[in-house]
Amino acid sequence: MKTEAILAKVFKFITFVVFTFMMLVYFGVLLVLPLDVMFQIIRLFEGLFGLPAVVAGGIGVAALGYLAYTVYRLPRLHKTLLDIGMQLIYFGQDQIKRFDEMAQPASKA
Repeated sequence: MKTEAILAKVFKFITFVVFTFMMLVYFGVLLVLPLDVMFQIIRLFEGLFGLPAVVAGGIGVAALGYLAYTVYRLPRLHKTLLDIGMQLIYFGQDQIKRFDEMAQPASKA
């Protein structure tokens, strides 16, 4: 195998790892952010107001439900967030396909 083909495959793998990491971070943030909001509200009501953990938990769940309802009422917010993630996926696939095109002439030569 030629050096160019090996380098193309190595960079293809690095690109795949980078875009996989980006997608895991993006969708991970979308999943963890509401839980963090609920945790911070519970911590606020426990520490600042001195409420018991059960009461603060109930308030935190209610506040998270209100936040989710507010996001649901926005017409295109959740669709836009999902579309951004899908565009990242398609962009990553296109970049990996570009490395396939570079590796073909290098391996045939």
